[in-house]
Amino acid sequence: MLVVKQFVMDWRIKYVGSKDWKFLPEEERKRKQEYERLVLKIERREKKIEKTLLQLKKDKEDLRNWKKERTKRYSEVVKYHKKFSPTFSFVLHEGEKASLNPSGDIVETAGNNQFGMWVSVGRKRKYIYIGTIDKVGFHLDLIENNTNNIPKGTKFSDLEYREKGYYEGLSPTKNEKHKKEIISKLEFYLCEVITDKMLRSMNKYGSLETFFTKQIKLNGNEMLYSIYKKTPHYQPQHEPKKKKKGGRLKPIRVGKNKLDF
Repeated sequence: MLVVKQFVMDWRIKYVGSKDWKFLPEEERKRKQEYERLVLKIERREKKIEKTLLQLKKDKEDLRNWKKERTKRYSEVVKYHKKFSPTFSFVLHEGEKASLNPSGDIVETAGNNQFGMWVSVGRKRKYIYIGTIDKVGFHLDLIENNTNNIPKGTKFSDLEYREKGYYEGLSPTKNEKHKKEIISKLEFYLCEVITDKMLRSMNKYGSLETFFTKQIKLNGNEMLYSIYKKTPHYQPQHEPKKKKKGGRLKPIRVGKNKLDF
């Protein structure tokens, strides 16, 4: 078998450092020293690169094995993640209906348009009523302080005493952009709140079975208002004015006569 030996150039100058070195002129000796330092620097860097390449080869092999392990475990992790982690789906129910107006004409009305959401863990699902479009918008305006035209402490039912805020003025049934904007806000504010309630239920009862029963009732409007109560601009809502109770009618004098009731 013919073995071909690879020729390796020897860049060192043999007499550098030997007795013959002393015969060289000062300038030539200085040049040779600089050259010798350059050769040493190259040799050291080559050794470093060789070591790095060996480590890189090992790292690549480790990376290939890790990726194989990742592929193997991924399906298991996803399966258990979907089985045990909650997912949230928000919906807008549009309930258009025909009604008779005062003039006797039949008109299409918005009906009971409302937002709701489904909470799912594996095959278990729970529906949570959030609120009508106007009331959801009203609470979002309270949370984000979009209430320049709303007197502080005004309740949703006090329509005659206020103007609508930003979210309450949107039209999610007619404008898809408005719908996505409101749902995005509901996701932002409610998902974390409901997740915390699920964790408390799981810690208390040992599982989520109770959470998905009717025993635990959740209302989106109440949760939104609770969030508003934690804001720095919260103002308690005004209590409705109490009507004065009628007292006993006083007697009426007609001339000299007194009439009792």
